[in-house]
Amino acid sequence: MKFLVLFGGLFTLFLTGCGGKTLTTIPAGPDVSAKYIFYLHGSAEEESGSSDKYRTAVSAIASGSAQVISEVRGYTEPNDYAIKIKKQINNLITKGVSPGNITVSGFSKGAIISLAVAAAVNNSAVNYVLLAGCSEDLNNKYTIVTDNVAGRILSIYDEDDEKFGSCDGVIKTSGKSQFKEIELSSGKGHKLFRIPKEKFIEQWRDPLLDWAGL
Repeated sequence: MKFLVLFGGLFTLFLTGCGGKTLTTIPAGPDVSAKYIFYLHGSAEEESGSSDKYRTAVSAIASGSAQVISEVRGYTEPNDYAIKIKKQINNLITKGVSPGNITVSGFSKGAIISLAVAAAVNNSAVNYVLLAGCSEDLNNKYTIVTDNVAGRILSIYDEDDEKFGSCDGVIKTSGKSQFKEIELSSGKGHKLFRIPKEKFIEQWRDPLLDWAGL
C-alpha cells in the first residue's frame, strides 16, 4: 500500500511492503548503512510543477530499499543546482555515509544536472545514472565541463530518442571515472522514462537500482 502526501509541490511518499522511502532533502541524522539515491526530474516539472509522471518515477525508484531524495525545482541553471546537490552529498559523507552508497540519477535536464554534479563532487566512488542524458544542449546551452566528471557513470537511453542519445565520446573515462551505457529499444524514445506503466518503468529502473548496489 502507498500513501502520498503533497505539500506545496513537494511530497513525501511513505511506502509499506518495501524498504525505501522518499525525502525532499537529506536526513539530519542519516543511517550510515543505507543507500541514498538522488532523483532529478526533467524540464517539464520546472515549468509546470509536480506531476503524476514525476511522482511515479520517484515511487518506482523507492520500490528498492534506498532512501530517495528528490524535490520539485523551478527553472534551474545546471551548474548552480549541482552545487546544492554537492553540499548534500558532502554532508552525507561527512556524517559517515560511504560514497559508494550514494547515487545521483536524473532524467533529461536532470541527467545534465547529474553530470554537473559529477564534475563538482569529483569523487570516483559516487554513482551516477543518466536517463536520456546526452545532447547538444550539454555544451551549446549549459556548458557542462565533462572533462572534469568523476564517478561511476551509467548512461541509459532509447534508440528512438531524437534529441538525447549516446553519451559515448561525451564522457571520457579516466582514473577518476568509469562508464557504462545501455541502449534500450522500447520504441517510445525520449518519453519512455515518463510512461507510468511497469513494463516501461522496469527497463530503466532495474538497471538504475542495480548500479546503485540494490
